[in-house]
Amino acid sequence: MRKIIFLLVTQFVLFSCQKSKVMEGQEIRIPLECNTSMEFSIHHLHLFAIDRDNRIARHETFTSSDIHENTLHATLPLGRYRLALVANAPKGNMVIPETGETLENLFLCLPHEENTYQEASDISTALQCVSITENKNALPPIRLFRRTGTLQVSLHAIPKEISNLNLELSFIPSSVSFSGSTTNTFGTITKPVDHQGKVMIRTFPAKKGETTLSVTYDEDNTPKRKIIPFSVAIDTNQTIHVECNFPELTEGGIQGNGESLLRNGDFEEWSNPEKEPDHWHFYKDGKDSVALKITGTQARSGQAAYLQGKTYLYQDVEIETGKRYEIKMHVNAPSPSFPWKYYCYWRKTKSTALPAEHNKPIQAQSYLKQTNGWINVFNGKSFTAPEGAKLLRVEIRTYGKEITPEEVIYIDDFSVELVE
Repeated sequence: MRKIIFLLVTQFVLFSCQKSKVMEGQEIRIPLECNTSMEFSIHHLHLFAIDRDNRIARHETFTSSDIHENTLHATLPLGRYRLALVANAPKGNMVIPETGETLENLFLCLPHEENTYQEASDISTALQCVSITENKNALPPIRLFRRTGTLQVSLHAIPKEISNLNLELSFIPSSVSFSGSTTNTFGTITKPVDHQGKVMIRTFPAKKGETTLSVTYDEDNTPKRKIIPFSVAIDTNQTIHVECNFPELTEGGIQGNGESLLRNGDFEEWSNPEKEPDHWHFYKDGKDSVALKITGTQARSGQAAYLQGKTYLYQDVEIETGKRYEIKMHVNAPSPSFPWKYYCYWRKTKSTALPAEHNKPIQAQSYLKQTNGWINVFNGKSFTAPEGAKLLRVEIRTYGKEITPEEVIYIDDFSVELVE
């Protein structure tokens, strides 16, 4: 009798183990496609199973030896969920969240050492809903979308006496989230120009007017820089061709000259402490609007301004079409719930702004909230004044519904500097 009971228990345990093994997943064939007519190859692949709370439930990695004819075999959990795929992002090109963290914590990055950035890898991603059952052994093709664009530059008539010629693409996003949003971190990719005057850089997307393109070189043992006119957007899965004659390029820098065109950008001048700072215009939407001075530890330097309620604080600066300007706006936003935006404009006149496409690079496209202390919202970037621009309006806005002590932003050390 004991033998019979033992056998029954053993069979039950074996059955339970086999059932648990089956429930761990199903082997699935996954064909992969790319959103381009060009041939593509996958050297490295990350696969994430994403649950209904947008959290990572499983993470597997595969190499080219696991992928044959762009088809992958993987064991996937049973059920309905989403698959997130990242192809060709080797070590140093990704910030990988832990299991249980959300997909928003996955970032694609430019490889770098300290402050030196290299060009992006040919990264592609996909996000697709799947339903895995015990009777399914294959998925429809999953299409991968390229996350980078390329810039191909050809320089002509390069003087023989120059050396150490490099192309620099500055103020490009150094990391982007899986969904494509930038992280307000920027860098410069530097790459040597070959003996034919050609160079190609692969990078994450950048909006129109956001990046600066230049060449650095040595002449008579002196380091120099020339600026390449460039104001177009860099989009994913796109190649931009730039051709220019080296002698026709103008010498210049990529940072401001240190002389601010804004009046009272440091908010030190304040004739009436009960009103807005001197030389600034203050528009308040309703009685619950405040723009007052602050001193002490809450200021970045000397005096600062603090804004509450629904306010627009702005100043117009005369500028010249075609010239580049570095805009600095330092903000400290301690509240996680108080919305604000930097919202600058290129303007024809004080009453007429240029079309929206020219202003998007110098405007926040969504509400901003808490910062980690003081930040420069433009992070050192410079911008070229578009055709027809005669004024630059430097403006900051807050969107509070009422005044409460904890809902406030501090602003200080604003400037607009000519880049020479």
